[in-house]
Amino acid sequence: MQKLFSDFKPVSAADWKNQLIKDLKGEAYENLIWQNENGFDIEPFYTAENLKSTYEPAFTHAGWEICVSGKSNDSKELNRQLLRDLNNGATAISVHINNHDIKTVLEGIQLNYIKATFFVNEKNAATLKDYLEGAYNLNEINCSVFPDSLTTEKDFENWQALIKPFQNYKNFKTLSVDALLYHNLNCLAYYEVAVIISALTEYLEVYSKHADFPYSDVVVKTGVSSDYFIQIAKLRAVHRLWNLLKEEYKIKNNLHLIVETGLTNKSISDSYNNLLRTTMESMAAVAGGCDELIVNEFDTLFETNKNLSERMAINQQLILKDESYLDKMADIACGSFYIESITDAIAAKALETFKRFENEGGYFKCIEKNIFESDIALQAQQRAELVNDKKQIAIGVNKFKNEKEKIELSPADIIKLKQMPLNNPVLNFELDNYFQHA
Repeated sequence: MQKLFSDFKPVSAADWKNQLIKDLKGEAYENLIWQNENGFDIEPFYTAENLKSTYEPAFTHAGWEICVSGKSNDSKELNRQLLRDLNNGATAISVHINNHDIKTVLEGIQLNYIKATFFVNEKNAATLKDYLEGAYNLNEINCSVFPDSLTTEKDFENWQALIKPFQNYKNFKTLSVDALLYHNLNCLAYYEVAVIISALTEYLEVYSKHADFPYSDVVVKTGVSSDYFIQIAKLRAVHRLWNLLKEEYKIKNNLHLIVETGLTNKSISDSYNNLLRTTMESMAAVAGGCDELIVNEFDTLFETNKNLSERMAINQQLILKDESYLDKMADIACGSFYIESITDAIAAKALETFKRFENEGGYFKCIEKNIFESDIALQAQQRAELVNDKKQIAIGVNKFKNEKEKIELSPADIIKLKQMPLNNPVLNFELDNYFQHA
């Protein structure tokens, strides 16, 4: 083996560049460099010379939980959906309690064998706690608790009081950031990371002043899209920046990352392509270090074959685990010249943006001043223009469309789709170019 390596001389970045220039036969080398939408250049090749340091893994866990979130408004039906999905291979559940009867929703579900996420408010947090205390030893179940809404400093004060009873239990994660909304409004990757870090910093500033700082994991929920390498780098950047916050605030809490496949690139005119998109997104989420993964059904925007799509959403993850073995190695991107470089670039841009948020007064002040909303609206508009101009390809929508495939949409359907709380340029392109003329 030593003889094999000695037969090959090391090649420097300059050697690679010279060879490329030779192969280009007069074309400018600079034409191979392109600027990613996140504001940094992507080089035509990367070598060890691009690395800024010797990198440690961004995270050390290999596996992840297959999470499902039933969507029924009826408690009995929601319970049926969750039980079915758990029997089909899911290992975690996510429930928005809202007006559900929690006892009915969780009937027959053994929380001591799975992980659970609950979204609660002032009306149902105590009900959830009372039910769980009556049914389980709360030190033996593993739960994340999110607020239904948290947009002001007053909301955060109320949340602290609301979840205080849960903090006595080691496996209850109550320090939580839900950034999925920002993702589905179609913000850029670095901006999403900056918002997450801004929220975490705001929370840590408050919690660090108290002796009863939560000792469970800190949980972040966010989304993932199909820009594969950028999404891997985005999630790895969240892990790396969390490690910086741990050092800054002298805490030992680990990061628990819940990732959901996003809705900003999903099609209804050729929805089976969404299976391919969510598979790519799932792989990016795993390579980026998710602890739990929710795969949205391929027809999640417009129901076509619910039984099939719900089963496929679980089977996609089962294949990645049991047939592709993606759960056998932690941080598979660690040391990659390219991915480490763009992880650094996203983290650096996110920190720069985070400092701007801090100058505005922090996370809640930015919400109050509509800074996030206006910034993301501009980013989403620019992305929509790329789809409309066919500079960003959506297969089956603005390129290689199946003209024989017809979907019947009523005016009410179109209004409902356009009122969804997301910025999806692919969907808007479809609605503007196909269905209203059918």
